[in-house]
Amino acid sequence: MSSISLCLPSKTSFLLHNHFNFVFHGSPLLITRRNPRHISLSASVAEKNSSLEFSWVSWDKVSPDNYNGWDVLEPAPKIAEKKGWRTFAVVGFGASVAASLGFIAYFWFYSKGFGVRFRSPLSALHGFSVPSLTIKDEQGIGEVREDDVPSAESEMPEEALADPFVVTEHKRERVIVPCSVDVAQQEAVSSLKKLKIIEDSVGADELCTRREYARWLVRANSQLERSRKHRLNPFAALCGSRITAFDDVGVEDPDFEHIQTLAEAGIIRSKLSEGNHGPNLNGDKEFSYFSPERFISRQDLVTWKAKIEYDVVSEIDKEMARRSIGFLDVKEISSDVLLELFADYRADRKSITRGVFGQSRRFQPSKPCTKAQAAVALTCGRVTEFIRAEISRLEAEKLAKEIELKELMTEILERGDIKEYWEQKMEKERKRGLEVELEYRSAIMALEEERVAQENGSAELVKQKAALECQEQLLSSIKAEGTEMSEILSVEKAKYDDELRGIQETRHDLQAKYEELIDAKSILEAEIEALRILRSWVEDEAKKSQARAKVLEEAGRRWKWDG
Repeated sequence: MSSISLCLPSKTSFLLHNHFNFVFHGSPLLITRRNPRHISLSASVAEKNSSLEFSWVSWDKVSPDNYNGWDVLEPAPKIAEKKGWRTFAVVGFGASVAASLGFIAYFWFYSKGFGVRFRSPLSALHGFSVPSLTIKDEQGIGEVREDDVPSAESEMPEEALADPFVVTEHKRERVIVPCSVDVAQQEAVSSLKKLKIIEDSVGADELCTRREYARWLVRANSQLERSRKHRLNPFAALCGSRITAFDDVGVEDPDFEHIQTLAEAGIIRSKLSEGNHGPNLNGDKEFSYFSPERFISRQDLVTWKAKIEYDVVSEIDKEMARRSIGFLDVKEISSDVLLELFADYRADRKSITRGVFGQSRRFQPSKPCTKAQAAVALTCGRVTEFIRAEISRLEAEKLAKEIELKELMTEILERGDIKEYWEQKMEKERKRGLEVELEYRSAIMALEEERVAQENGSAELVKQKAALECQEQLLSSIKAEGTEMSEILSVEKAKYDDELRGIQETRHDLQAKYEELIDAKSILEAEIEALRILRSWVEDEAKKSQARAKVLEEAGRRWKWDG
């Protein structure tokens, strides 16, 4: 960063004028008193991203280091020194230097396209002035991109006042410049609407999408191109096509036919370019998406049309073509379209670029285009004569039809067929009027009879209404009785439910007792069976004891006999 600081005497009158204030792209220039004897003027120039930003600020206190660029100060005034010709010389020299610098800066900024406005220096008491930037385009049309126009804040924070050389980043906002349509663009849009190439609802001042331009380009070429060499044939291009050119434009897309035709013809780079049926060998998917809803850029607007319009020679050196087209921003143009732009440059008066954007040294390849500019591009080149011939033919056909209609009307009037026709028509209408009158009278009589019948019916209805009211009262009394009976039944039902609940509880108790008795019975039967088994066992043992006793007795008798 380089800075310049000038300190001038406070008596320099032209600096204290109420309307002396510079506003550049950045912070404004402000002049405030540093002390009763001096006025400080500080300027800083910063370069960032190859774009110049100019900041003119002031401060209320002297910087601690007193180094703010080049600083030329008057020597401290001496009390005993007398004012003379030296004071006037310093004042005059300072005024002339400041004025010279101001005029040089003004004309330099003006030549660069910056706007300069003068404001009161008292604005420093209320904050910094809002910077302004004037941008002029060849067509006065389009959108200023976010990268082209930096935003400005109306007020600076207090920290910025303490240090005027601190660069603060602010969020940039998109600025939309309103579009205007000139006579040539209106004529182009009107011509294409007459030929049914673009829709009648299209607004000329709207931005054009890639989808719309592709659709109109194929339509215009198919309807207006007379040379088979330069004519696109959508049916032949799509015949046998098995692979979609773009991943974001499917077969169900309404503009698939037009976009696929341009890709098949090689007008647009796609997956089909150079025989690739997918992403290229490097894995780049740049040509796999068409982005139909994006706005068409100047580069695509010209090159798509140029590939159809001209016979591009691939042997031309791209560097030579880059130098020949003569744009200041030629480095921003893709090298893939240099040959098409060079061919368009050589077309001279029939050039698409000159026809759409006029004489301009900046191409701005990424800038979006309006539908009016797209219409001018579609009507440039060879099709200009074809459009004029087609419109002349349509106008001639329209004029011939009008003349034929006038002759037919004159002939009919001379023969008297119209008069005879209208007399017959009037006679039919009179007869029809009599018939309608008779029908009207008969309808009136029928309505009268109907009215009498309705009156008689109304009396009968009154009687029926009285009978219905009696029946309603009877039904009301029956309903009241039914309500009472329902209440009684509900009470009885509650009692019945209570009794049924008691019976069920008693049943449950009896069931439990019955189950206990069954269990006791089972136990008794088991005990009886056990006793029966015990009895049979005791009887068996008794029999065995008797048998042993008999044996012992027999043995005792034998012992006695032997002894």
